[in-house]
Amino acid sequence: MNENQTTYPTGAQDEEEIDLVALMVTLLHKLKPILLTAVVCAVIAGGLAGVKILRGGAVSAEDQVAYEEALAEYQQKEKDYEFAVQQYELTAKSNEDAQSSVQEALKQAQDYAEKSLLKNLDVYNVWTAQADLYIDSGYKIQPGSAYQNVDPTGALLAAYQKQLVSGDSMNAAADAVGVDVRYLKGVVTVELSQNDSGEYNGVMTLQAYAADQQTAEKILNALLGRLDLIHDKAAAAVCSHSVRVIDQSVTQGVSTELRALQQTSNEDVQNLQSQLVELQSARQALDDNLASAKSTWESAEEPALGGGAASSVAKYLLIGFLLGGVLACGVVVVRFLLDGMVYSASELNRSTGLPVLGALASDRTKKAGKLDAKLYQMEGRPDGSADAEMLCLMAQTIRSRAPEAKNILVTGDLPADQLEALAAALQATEPLRGQSVTAAESILKAAATVPHVVAADAIVLAADCTVTRTDAVREQNEKIVRLGKQILGCIVYE
Repeated sequence: MNENQTTYPTGAQDEEEIDLVALMVTLLHKLKPILLTAVVCAVIAGGLAGVKILRGGAVSAEDQVAYEEALAEYQQKEKDYEFAVQQYELTAKSNEDAQSSVQEALKQAQDYAEKSLLKNLDVYNVWTAQADLYIDSGYKIQPGSAYQNVDPTGALLAAYQKQLVSGDSMNAAADAVGVDVRYLKGVVTVELSQNDSGEYNGVMTLQAYAADQQTAEKILNALLGRLDLIHDKAAAAVCSHSVRVIDQSVTQGVSTELRALQQTSNEDVQNLQSQLVELQSARQALDDNLASAKSTWESAEEPALGGGAASSVAKYLLIGFLLGGVLACGVVVVRFLLDGMVYSASELNRSTGLPVLGALASDRTKKAGKLDAKLYQMEGRPDGSADAEMLCLMAQTIRSRAPEAKNILVTGDLPADQLEALAAALQATEPLRGQSVTAAESILKAAATVPHVVAADAIVLAADCTVTRTDAVREQNEKIVRLGKQILGCIVYE
């Protein structure tokens, strides 16, 4: 495992690089507290201005009370309108995306309905070109033998059935009648015959449906022309055999089965049209609701005190709001710069040089609200939906990097139950099912972890962006290196 030895990037421990994008995202995550702080400061500043005005005798106490009540009502209307606009923008974007998706699907469905051979068939006047094939594998039961070879007939029939209705065979049929291959869906069938005991008897029926005799024959002949190639492939993959056409015919008749397929396609188009109408109605309702909210807001008048009192209060409110916002942003920036928390898996790799096996969703990400969830999605953080696949991928990476490792240790400064759950999840994956995966607390906190580190064949360091500090990761790595071991990789809960 010496090939996994890592070193810190030059200057990583002496000077931290400020990620402005991460800082901006952090500010957006704290948008609600920042706005709340700004509003509180604005209210305080407005209150101080009101007190100052009262002491100066600019207005009466009754007027001041009425003004404050009217101002609170006005501010509430403003908040309601801003919230309505925010909700409208989010919902309208989702509606637009849904309409675009449904319109594209409807366009494809209508195009298929227009050009599909199946959709344009008259089920009461269908031409059917049919060929009965017999596939002989030469299989025989050995009389008096307790052991019998497996009859390959079923496998051969399945191979022919799959090859005839997919791939090059359908392309050949489409070229024969001059249409795109997707418009042949539903007009070619392959049926396998069975005896009374349910065993395949080697007989296969190939049918092609069309609106006229010539088209049906062209499709069938194109498929029959592929038999030699399919025979060679099946002989190489299954066993040697022979195939011959027993009978070939063209008939005209009624097919109620095709009507059912046509009806399914019609229902698909109708469902898509209904979805589009519903989405358009929902969008109109959104527009109407926003127009109503805008009308209510525009009809509201900001209350004012007599003389210069109103402008003074408004000025203090604005100053308080701006100062509160700046103060809150400053606190967030200082905490971001000083707390030293691991920000993401890529940041951990960049700042410590340790390889990252993968990232999982933390409890913070799983429980995030709509705004935070959207920001996490923009950052590319996992939301938990793919954790199972990621665990399997990380387990396979561990297995490939340390194929001889039997004892794998998962350690870090996470809570013990979280470490144990991670170890159990890795142990349950297919690549590590034969290995021993154990968990131990951070080597910085528990002396009992030292013998686990010494005994481990491979060490995986777990970190959580909500509790793990970057310098703690470095310290754990240094102690593990001093014990003659190397960290195979990190698993980060983002």
